[in-house]
Amino acid sequence: MKINMLILLVLYSVIILLFTFCSAQPTIRYEDQNKKKESTDATSINKKSVKFEEDFDITPFRTEITLPEKKIEFKNSSSEIWYQYDLKENSGLKTKKISGTMNGFRVQVIATDDLDEANKIQEELKAIKGNNEIYSVFEPPFYKILIGDFKNSDEANSLRFKLNQLGYSDSKVIKSTINLFEQ
Repeated sequence: MKINMLILLVLYSVIILLFTFCSAQPTIRYEDQNKKKESTDATSINKKSVKFEEDFDITPFRTEITLPEKKIEFKNSSSEIWYQYDLKENSGLKTKKISGTMNGFRVQVIATDDLDEANKIQEELKAIKGNNEIYSVFEPPFYKILIGDFKNSDEANSLRFKLNQLGYSDSKVIKSTINLFEQ
């Protein structure tokens, strides 16, 4: 019985030694190796591209944009510019009499804190449109140049559109008290 025990003990120790020293090493699959290679390649590519981006100079590829200065030429015949806006050739000479006021719409051409600029715009509009229906209003701190006396907003929007075409891009329709003139 001692021999059996001795044989069992030897077998048991041999099995333990086999498992301990002959155990299999973990194998690395091909996918993992490829992933490691790809990740190292991607890292090196990213480092290279970052270095390339730092060296790139975009200034030779920029295009210069030059805008022409706004020049307005005034014509003697302003009727062709203000077609369908009830402009008479001698409207600048006659003064209309105000018969009353009501709520309506006007077109604000400019609002500025510079009196000289406001006067310049007003003179330009007078040269085109005539003296009537152009108003200069001071609402601190702004000087506003308003044009027209319109009962509905569609007529005012039509004039605003025409002013935008003539280069007054800041013009907008506002609600205001308008003058009613005798006919």
